[in-house]
Amino acid sequence: MDALNEAIKKIHAQPQDATSSTLSDLIKSLDSGEAFDLNKLYQLNYSDFSLAMNILKQWRLDSYRYERGTLMKAAGDPTSKLDISALRYGRWEAPTRA
Repeated sequence: MDALNEAIKKIHAQPQDATSSTLSDLIKSLDSGEAFDLNKLYQLNYSDFSLAMNILKQWRLDSYRYERGTLMKAAGDPTSKLDISALRYGRWEAPTRA
């Protein structure tokens, strides 16, 4: 999920930023199934709004692959070192080192 990776990098880079807060809330909402205020998206600049739309598109296609709660932790904790590419089919797998 390229958009998710981009969003989490943005959140971790500037955790106090309003854009990061909106993207984090969006990811948490998708991951938990809780409500999200869509009006927050209209406060984003165009590139961040586009990123949010891409998150929604990719989530719709890939949500069955991720264990609930894992992405919420990554979006909410800037110190977490989660490799999104290591998430596969309902569980988190630590990346293997060759």
